[in-house]
Amino acid sequence: MPAPKELDPTAGPAARFGADLRKHRYAAKLTQAELADRIGYSKSRIGNVERGDENPTHELIELCEQALGLDGALLTHWPAISGNRVPEWYRPWPPIERKAEQIISVAPLIVPGLAQTEEYARAIFTGEPDATPQQVEEAVQARLERQTIFNRPNPPQYLAVMDEGIMYRPIGDGSVTRRQLEHLITMAENNWFSVQLIPYEALCTAVLVGPVVLAQENGVPIAAYVESALHGRVIDKPEEIKRLVNRLECVRKAALPEYLSMQRIKERVAAWS
Repeated sequence: MPAPKELDPTAGPAARFGADLRKHRYAAKLTQAELADRIGYSKSRIGNVERGDENPTHELIELCEQALGLDGALLTHWPAISGNRVPEWYRPWPPIERKAEQIISVAPLIVPGLAQTEEYARAIFTGEPDATPQQVEEAVQARLERQTIFNRPNPPQYLAVMDEGIMYRPIGDGSVTRRQLEHLITMAENNWFSVQLIPYEALCTAVLVGPVVLAQENGVPIAAYVESALHGRVIDKPEEIKRLVNRLECVRKAALPEYLSMQRIKERVAAWS
């Protein structure tokens, strides 16, 4: 019998569920066929779900919980799998982001979501009008879910282009922004993570239109996500992507090189000491 396929739980919510399902199935000393027989599904369906090739239904998860004698351990994956943590208009974007080999984020006012600490993200979402504590936590978890792309053996090349003002804008209590900047310094130690600041003296207005995330494969843009105060949208039309790329190139030309950007961030952190 061939060895089971090695699973990569960092590939996305479905893959993470599949790895967890296999772990609990092994703990129960059940084969895929035995689990399938207990819940009334085919062995191939269980195999597809464990490999992350197929999203499980809510019913399948509940049946696996019962068959394995669990109490919610697998159901915790459902919000991420179903996408219920994020608005419907945003749901097409995470799969694109997970597929990308290069990602460029441009942010005029706050640190981009992929580079945020948990407490920074929580402070951002808490500031949303009428946000309930549950909505805040669901949004935070969805943001952390996006960041798991950096846990892969070969994470995407990531560039965050930010306005210099993010270093001075207070988010949450007085220490949240400082720890966020320290996080950027730590992340930048990885060769796949880069930061560029747009200095005040650049007088670059192209960045002020709002946050943009560009996903690329082999250096070729495949889609972008743009956001407004009310909602965002995924852009995949070539002519629109081309216009966005031109704007991003304008922004990047105005930005400081990475080493000078990191120098300014480190100086800002040191000023808190």
